[in-house]
Amino acid sequence: MSRILLVDDEPAILQTLKGIFLSGGHEVSTAVDGQEGLDSALREDFDMVLSDISMPKLSGIELLSRLEKLRPETHRVLLTAHTLEDYIDQLVGHNLSCVLTKSVPFPIHEVLCTVEAILSRKIFGIHRHVPKPALLESFKIRTHPEMVELCDALTLRAPQRRRNHLQTILSEVLTNAIYYGSLDMPGDHKETWNHDFSLPEEKAVEVEFAEGGGRMAITVSDRGGKLQRHTVLHWLQRQISHDENGLPLGIFDNHGRGFFISRSFSDRLSISIERGRRCEVTLLMYDSELPLGEKPLVILEI
Repeated sequence: MSRILLVDDEPAILQTLKGIFLSGGHEVSTAVDGQEGLDSALREDFDMVLSDISMPKLSGIELLSRLEKLRPETHRVLLTAHTLEDYIDQLVGHNLSCVLTKSVPFPIHEVLCTVEAILSRKIFGIHRHVPKPALLESFKIRTHPEMVELCDALTLRAPQRRRNHLQTILSEVLTNAIYYGSLDMPGDHKETWNHDFSLPEEKAVEVEFAEGGGRMAITVSDRGGKLQRHTVLHWLQRQISHDENGLPLGIFDNHGRGFFISRSFSDRLSISIERGRRCEVTLLMYDSELPLGEKPLVILEI
């Protein structure tokens, strides 16, 4: 059992979240504004503080920023009804990489699974995203032809209207996993990347594909573990933030766009990192054509 502090100025959201986590066997406390949340977090020991962003007296970002200095062992998660674009500069400045959304209908499973993964440190695996898959397949990639063949094959699993998007996403994610993760090639010198490679068994890129519950999930995992959450945040910021002419700050960057593209074209993107050992990128696509609300930001690192 973990101790969770929920901070939100909307009583309905507090009660919804409290019920979710109590049913998960956790001990839950609540606070109705940022200052009350900070006082509670400093007065008692909590395993996690999950806070809204926009609140009276103290914003959620400021609350969690202070907690990082005063209670560095406490997990910090933000909850918002707004877009990532509204806060990306502050998130980068305070190294906040887990932002869940107040979509309608409320994403109960998404919030609970993300929080449980953080608290248990079990941040890897496709079953976290598709608990009871009707179809589950695993693959390993050791060569460039295998990468191209698998990318083409998995793309055909998507609905016709999503295939171009999935082709683009998979190409980006698989390329990063192989060249950056397994081969340790510099991302800013892609012109030096050689397609004539053969990865040893221990460095093969692992791919899982699952379908079930109205969604399709693909995980791509490398054993390099070279990514860092603040680096991913930096790359996202470069594409999301704009200069005085309205252009993305990173419009001329020669690398770093892959995660932005993957997040834009998928319904959900999740990145899990164990520094120096493993990195897993999960792409989710839902069957429904209805909008799913704002996309969360989920970059987990242990």
